[in-house]
Amino acid sequence: MESLVLLLTKYGYFILFPLAAIEGPIVSLVVGFLVYLGYLQFFPAFAILLIGDLVPDTVYYYIGRFGNRKKLIEKYGARYDFVSGNFKIIEKLWQEHGRKTMFLSKLAYGLSIPFLISAGLVKMPYRKFIAYTFPVILFQYGVIMAIGYFLGHSYQLAERYIRYAYIIIAAILIVFIIGYIFVAKYARRQIKKMEQQEQIT
Repeated sequence: MESLVLLLTKYGYFILFPLAAIEGPIVSLVVGFLVYLGYLQFFPAFAILLIGDLVPDTVYYYIGRFGNRKKLIEKYGARYDFVSGNFKIIEKLWQEHGRKTMFLSKLAYGLSIPFLISAGLVKMPYRKFIAYTFPVILFQYGVIMAIGYFLGHSYQLAERYIRYAYIIIAAILIVFIIGYIFVAKYARRQIKKMEQQEQIT
């Protein structure tokens, strides 16, 4: 955190974009603190943070959009076996619950990249991808910058809790998918029972 403060106070907006592209949420916490101190202005810094988040998200989307599905699943399967093992369910989630899936995906610690790639794999239109992404990052960076700003010199205390929040959201995303799987299986069983009863009658 101290190194981020030193880099941003020395190089300002010039270093902000690459830092935001690498570690946007934590950088935005520091940026909020530096806005409080007067080193950065809110609106230019906020805009750069948003662009720094959208650019890598777009890259991940197009990796999935134009990449080989089988190779990508094999490549990321070892690291993200939960995602690769439930890809058909994730595909349905993007199609039927796109906004909720994006919200959880963007904020889920350790799962954001494979889910963003999966959005491209399922051939989601890019305009829809951005329409789902943009409100999430507005909320995400707005809240975290506000935390950094209002905590002042105590901003470092928030880093741990922000990471915990992302881990909790990742757990919620996993539970959401598992619940979806169970509901889908239950629905299929009920449909089969109804079909069998109709055949008997």
